[in-house]
Amino acid sequence: MGRPPRVRVSGTVRRLRASGPAGLPMLQAELGGGADRITVIWLGRNHIVGIEPGRALAVEGMLSRQRGRKIMYNPRYELAADPRQA
Repeated sequence: MGRPPRVRVSGTVRRLRASGPAGLPMLQAELGGGADRITVIWLGRNHIVGIEPGRALAVEGMLSRQRGRKIMYNPRYELAADPRQA
């Protein structure tokens, strides 16, 4: 089994959850929906300024699968321009 591929994915943050098991810092975002849905997890953080539901986001990192779900840990990210600021 090889190393997971490094990919770039863009989507809208659908859901956001802070804190992981036993209260450990973890921020989890769900991008997209349906078959294109990906779960993005930043370990060691409960909040990242600008990442919120409804915001367009691009992430880049190693894509893996767990129990049929696409998951990316600690990716690089870029926020799309916030239309509310225009």
